[in-house]
Amino acid sequence: MIVPLVTPLASDGSVSESDVARLVATVAEHVVALVPGLSTGEGWALDDDRWAAVVSHTLTHSAGLPVLAGIQRRTTAEVVARAAKAAALGAGGVVVPTPTGPGVTQREMYQHYVAVTATVGVPVVVYHESTVTGNLLDPATLLRVCELEGVVAVKDSGGDPAATRRLLAAAPPVAVWQGYEDLVGDTPGVDGYVLALANLEPELCARYASGHVGPADLDAACERYRLAAPDWYRHVKEHLCRWGTISTPATVTRVGERV
Repeated sequence: MIVPLVTPLASDGSVSESDVARLVATVAEHVVALVPGLSTGEGWALDDDRWAAVVSHTLTHSAGLPVLAGIQRRTTAEVVARAAKAAALGAGGVVVPTPTGPGVTQREMYQHYVAVTATVGVPVVVYHESTVTGNLLDPATLLRVCELEGVVAVKDSGGDPAATRRLLAAAPPVAVWQGYEDLVGDTPGVDGYVLALANLEPELCARYASGHVGPADLDAACERYRLAAPDWYRHVKEHLCRWGTISTPATVTRVGERV
């Protein structure tokens, strides 16, 4: 179980190091890696300072867990720049989607990953999603990307369990991780999970990964915490603040703004 962390903010809008430390401490026993700066962490909305801060604070308080830095930037050049910064900070890898915006071809998506893997000296996880980027790798392109040296996993948040099953059947040379709580039961055989719910219920998520509870238990928790909402990260923060894990429920995005 891997946790995509929320980005805790202090009252002045900066990233709260003490809150990051407290959040990591609550999940560390139950997860195998930490991912700051991805969608649950509002990575698409983080400016350079906040992004660097949440990655740095996570590394400082990681309790020995691997840290994979989420990178959600629009262009290949921006992704490469942040990936280089993540490596310099000490991240053990980066999680990278396709370029953002309309008109990006499959060839351009493939070349994007060629450029990232060629210039970044840390392992790369493909973030397979279209909610933020508006683009999705087709099955053939995704398999080609998986063959690139430096790619170690796919975080599959494409939302199509049949496509995930086909990817698994193709036996790519990398790990495949499911990124949606409501699809875990439809994608048997994945190598792991990257679930926002792990911010709130890390033990439950770990018990699911070890086969001790079923998908219905995750579904019930997701309904309780409203994780199917378009602004799920906001609800995660509200609960964490209510419990005293983080100091404020403030988000980088404004109320009413969506991914």
